[in-house]
Amino acid sequence: MSDPVGQASDPRVQHSSLNQSSTSSEFTDSLRDAFAAWLAELKPALEADQRVTSAKVACDDTPPPGEVRFEGTLRVDCYLVGRLLSLTGTLFISEAGEVESDIVVAAAIIDGVLHGDIQASERVELQEHAKVFGNIESPALTIQPGAVFEGQCHFLPAPFQSDIEEVELPRVPATI
Repeated sequence: MSDPVGQASDPRVQHSSLNQSSTSSEFTDSLRDAFAAWLAELKPALEADQRVTSAKVACDDTPPPGEVRFEGTLRVDCYLVGRLLSLTGTLFISEAGEVESDIVVAAAIIDGVLHGDIQASERVELQEHAKVFGNIESPALTIQPGAVFEGQCHFLPAPFQSDIEEVELPRVPATI
């Protein structure tokens, strides 16, 4: 039995449901129905999540959108946009990390790229691969060779100062 080019010899292939247009529309309809059923099952769960989310927004501890609050140490190995805030934590931006953010932390150790200002209550360290484009406010700053820093630096008073008050000594007039 010889077959002309382009025709199948197996009768099962010729009568396949994929070759019939009415069957493909039935398949599309069944797929659409299955998706609608799945979506209907999902909808009550989404509505419950929205009620919980709205309750969380009402809390005072919820950070605004685009702000990340953390405690302890946060290591960034990726691209991150948003404000980073931790009054007691340490931020470490690795060599692979790139951050577009203003940062308020206790300590910042930068070895990647940062576009934004840093306010650190303890210290800022710029490692050899660091590229910082922004201003720095900190009581201590370390810049290693190879680091790039474009901005202004304002040194803050040390966080733990002695409670001893300075006593002003009486001035003695100079005699010549």
